[in-house]
Amino acid sequence: MAELARASALAGVARQSRSGRPDGAAGVRLATLDSEGLVSLASRRGCRKTLAARLRVALGLGLPDPGRAVMNADGAAVLWGGLGQDLVLLPSAGLGAAARLEAAIGDAGAVTPLAGARTLITVAGPDAGEALARLLPIDLDATAFPPGSVAHTLAGHVGVLVWRREEDVVLGCYRSFGVALWHACLNAGRGFGVVT
Repeated sequence: MAELARASALAGVARQSRSGRPDGAAGVRLATLDSEGLVSLASRRGCRKTLAARLRVALGLGLPDPGRAVMNADGAAVLWGGLGQDLVLLPSAGLGAAARLEAAIGDAGAVTPLAGARTLITVAGPDAGEALARLLPIDLDATAFPPGSVAHTLAGHVGVLVWRREEDVVLGCYRSFGVALWHACLNAGRGFGVVT
């Protein structure tokens, strides 16, 4: 029996290139972020504190406040996902993230693996903020949206999760909108020069 190969939604689209301003250093860098270790987490009714305590033991991270994310030195992160929901990114666990998280939290919550169901794009560079301002209807100034901030909004017609880290901004969307979001990011950054 043939084995199915996993492919990113951006396979064949997100390849090394430069577009926009041809001279000087590019102001925007786009890259994909592996979503293999991405998991949705929902607490069971009345178990939010128990869930937070179990996460703290397993990952050294608790649950974030609304509109925030928490991250540890290993790159694991818990992002606010909306009312009663969070997203957990365990890059080192890969496809085993859901099983690892399920074992850690027990009956305090429900885990849904999202590997391959989401597209994650990082936007960085000196002009990333200006480029994203053309795309997102939220204020990404570091005083209004500091590192660790999370929001859910629209990028054109695509619903996105926006997460500011120290060096970049991560945009996440459903896999089927990944190519549209990639092209929207390319178009927003062209005036500054974009490298991928």
